Amino acid sequence: MSEGQRDRTATFGEIFSVREYRALFLSDTVSVLGDMLARVAVTFLVWQQTSDTLLTAATFAVSYAPYLLGAPILSALAERYPYRRTIITADVLRMCLIGVIAVPGMPLWSMLTLLFCVAMVTPAERSARSAILPQVLEGDRYVVALSVGGMTRQIALLSGYFLGGALAAVNASLALLVDAGTFGISALLIWGFVATRPAEGADNVRRNLLRETGEGVRLVFSDRVLRSIALLVFVLVAFTVVPEAAAPAWASELGGGSLMQGAIMAAAPVGAALGSLIIGRFLKPSVRLKLIRPLAIAAPLLLIPALLGPRVEIVFALNLLVNFVVGILIALNGLFVQAVPGNFRARAFGVMQTGLMLTQGAAVLIVGAVANTSLSMAQTVGLWGIAGVILVGLLVLTWPSARTIEEATAAAKPQAAEKPAEPAEVKEAEPKPSPLGRPDAAKADA
Repeated sequence: MSEGQRDRTATFGEIFSVREYRALFLSDTVSVLGDMLARVAVTFLVWQQTSDTLLTAATFAVSYAPYLLGAPILSALAERYPYRRTIITADVLRMCLIGVIAVPGMPLWSMLTLLFCVAMVTPAERSARSAILPQVLEGDRYVVALSVGGMTRQIALLSGYFLGGALAAVNASLALLVDAGTFGISALLIWGFVATRPAEGADNVRRNLLRETGEGVRLVFSDRVLRSIALLVFVLVAFTVVPEAAAPAWASELGGGSLMQGAIMAAAPVGAALGSLIIGRFLKPSVRLKLIRPLAIAAPLLLIPALLGPRVEIVFALNLLVNFVVGILIALNGLFVQAVPGNFRARAFGVMQTGLMLTQGAAVLIVGAVANTSLSMAQTVGLWGIAGVILVGLLVLTWPSARTIEEATAAAKPQAAEKPAEPAEVKEAEPKPSPLGRPDAAKADA
């Protein structure tokens, strides 16, 4: 393949011509849409029953619990089995659990317990989805697929919240049944159209799950390329989630109400969708890689004008631009996939998912605590931006060279690829034990 061909941006037509990708794309979209429907419906039901803001908030927060209680372990478990089977099993389990929650008159604590069970299934399913996509699409087709997925997820989030509110006002149980149905549709799409592949860890000796989880964490943070990508992603997310989280207090400072709050919050998914589309689809791979450092610096830099106490229109624009430039996360994700060995991919994604959730949560708590002092929310966000520029600047200065990245991605490529069986023809292969190589001896490839 020539240099020009390698640096060519993949097209939407190329990725959607792949049957497996179409199935993965549709199943993920309907699942996200259903999740948002359920989130609105369940919080509405809890509020209806209790009028308790703490319990309602706890219901919303349940989905984050697995990331505090062992998401990397669940991701390590997912890697023991074929990713296709993991996704289907998770979808069927969630369909059944959500269906039970939809039963009218479900006691509150039973509802919360079932929601927690639904949430505990999610990390393994998300890791399996993240790990199977680069098996289906390689090179820049994978990056463009991330762009499409990021944009579509934002649209599904907004649509799900809107439809969930409308359905919950009529019949919250109906919204939950629709969510259960989306998981069923997702499982059928994966079962019918995604090919069977053996587990990436099929050649590994099964060890204690905690040890396998530790190997995944050690791989990500001991390899220079993977560690640099992970830290930059965590810091970027921590410093750009803040305007959206600060929207209620910021809108209040500006003299607005829920409408202004909604406008500030809506800027985030709009900017993220545009950034995913433009950076992921219309920039060449080589250009994306060159833009990683400048755009990483630009993200927290765009928060600093908040120190001037701007009007709501400027706040909206800043939040939109911040989330737009963070579209460069697509390039970082593409690099990560190339630098992680296939038999560590689900565990590596599990580490990243946990890190993202924890850093976002910590950032919101810190900013909330600072804003409770004598500083205004606008001043707090501006100072947070200054801190972000300093931290991102340090990470950019230690960013690995192009040669180091190239060596890491080359070392992570599999020696031979086995052609997957079509879903209707061959049954999934059970994992076969054989010796596991040391994670620190394997070069990173995510």
